[in-house]
Amino acid sequence: MKKFFSILAGTVIAFTATSFAANQPPVNEKCPVCGKDGRLIFHAVVKGERIIFATADCKDKFEKAPAGKYPVKKKS
Repeated sequence: MKKFFSILAGTVIAFTATSFAANQPPVNEKCPVCGKDGRLIFHAVVKGERIIFATADCKDKFEKAPAGKYPVKKKS
């Protein structure tokens, strides 16, 4: 029972952190995959930062790629 509550608490914390970050403004303007303007509907939360992409395909490529393959250029 103790293990169940530990897992439940971890899930709630992770969900809350992800939900909070998803409501934050994006850290980038251009898609890190193709370089076009990012669209808010295509986003991912990475290390607490909301990153936007030009298309769903770009988002999928970013999520499947090894870390660092597509560097995110942050807004100035």
